[in-house]
Amino acid sequence: MIRPPTQPGQNYPAHRAPRTPFALGLAVWLAGWGRPAMLSAQADTTSLHATLRGWEEETWLQLLDRSGAGGGRLSRNGILQRFDPQIDHEYYLDLISGGFGLSEDYDWYRQVNGARYWGASINNRFLATSFDLKTVVPLGGAWTAAVRFDKDDRPQLHRNLIRLEFGRTWPSGFFQRTSSTLESEKPNSDLEIQAGYRGGAGREIGAGFGVLDAFSNFIYQVLIVWSFNADTALDYERQPFALRGWGEWPLGRHLRVEAHGGVMTPTTVRAYRQVAPDAGFRQDERYGFAGGLVEWSPTPRLRAGGFATYVRARIDRTPLPLSPPEDDFVLTEITSRLGGYAMAQLARRWRFEGWLARTARPERRDQRRLDSLDVDFEDRWVSGEARITYRAPRGFWGDASFEFVNRDVVRGLGQVPAPEAANDRRLRLDVGWRLGTQVTVGGGYRLDLDGDRGAHGLFDGAHGRFVVYW
Repeated sequence: MIRPPTQPGQNYPAHRAPRTPFALGLAVWLAGWGRPAMLSAQADTTSLHATLRGWEEETWLQLLDRSGAGGGRLSRNGILQRFDPQIDHEYYLDLISGGFGLSEDYDWYRQVNGARYWGASINNRFLATSFDLKTVVPLGGAWTAAVRFDKDDRPQLHRNLIRLEFGRTWPSGFFQRTSSTLESEKPNSDLEIQAGYRGGAGREIGAGFGVLDAFSNFIYQVLIVWSFNADTALDYERQPFALRGWGEWPLGRHLRVEAHGGVMTPTTVRAYRQVAPDAGFRQDERYGFAGGLVEWSPTPRLRAGGFATYVRARIDRTPLPLSPPEDDFVLTEITSRLGGYAMAQLARRWRFEGWLARTARPERRDQRRLDSLDVDFEDRWVSGEARITYRAPRGFWGDASFEFVNRDVVRGLGQVPAPEAANDRRLRLDVGWRLGTQVTVGGGYRLDLDGDRGAHGLFDGAHGRFVVYW
């Protein structure tokens, strides 16, 4: 069913968060660079890297799983749907505390079979949770079958996505894969064909071509879906296709680069009520993203790098004759991020990881007939983490991490349901247990450092995670 216009966002006090220094985080960060000489010859540095593959995967899934967004496929809040009244000012810090670290993310994308989960408290009632599962089964010869399952639950995202893939890899390193999303709402299923090359020393380059909502027109316009099964039907006047490419390549002995990018072809969809075809809207859509990472390894024990990401989504909606003027607008959403990181293997069982990033999220809505609903909003923040980790080959492991988010609302305060500007800081302490290299479980406790202590004093929430490889 076509959703009604979203209510205006919360009205927070008009102020800009005071700038607070984050010298503590930088001090811990820099402290990691003074200890490389302590490294034992047996230290494992194969996972001492960062990657953008997690960001690329999440950005691609925003296209494949439009119905998983909090407002659904036809929301007036666009494609990215970043703002939700349930999100408070500590939410962005909660995601840092709950999620995996730089080298943990890198290790995940180098494994063939595995499952991982993290859950982070975002208020007294709810967790933000994420679960990923992937497994590859040989079919004989060079052929394989793979299954991916991605589940995410948080205020602006509710995803339960299964992907089935068949692929072949030749001895030369070239590969080809064909995959499909499997969804209960059949018109939402997508198809993708990939091809590329994977060589030694982390070399990989590939490209994919996707057909989004591949069977939607056939189901709605040819087979026909009765109105008691679907009040709203879709008619793609321009079918959405998507192209993406990725690459990872070492440059000499000390540099490694990653590049990712994708674009959806210009798309037009007509959404209408089946019992009243002149009630609904016609919408033009565009979507694109790009990201890059450069990593420098001056020694096997040290890494330093920089990264940049950019996502842009645009919808141009015009109402059908029986629809309200609220559905006559152009909405542009942009999220950009620029940052750097440092990593050091301090000793055989001790590792340091730190990163610092600046994020900007402008959003502009131009109403053609209702100027009072125009939006010109932007928030920006600087965030970072400095983490010291102890990990034995098996048995006890522990983390201590300083994390912060300094966020300002640059313009448009109250025009979208975004939290107030704030400077949030905390100390996170994690402990857990490793069963060899295959199973890792643990949980953490957060200590408030920014003075907004509630009824529980220093306690600022908790989280847990596990990783299983086979």
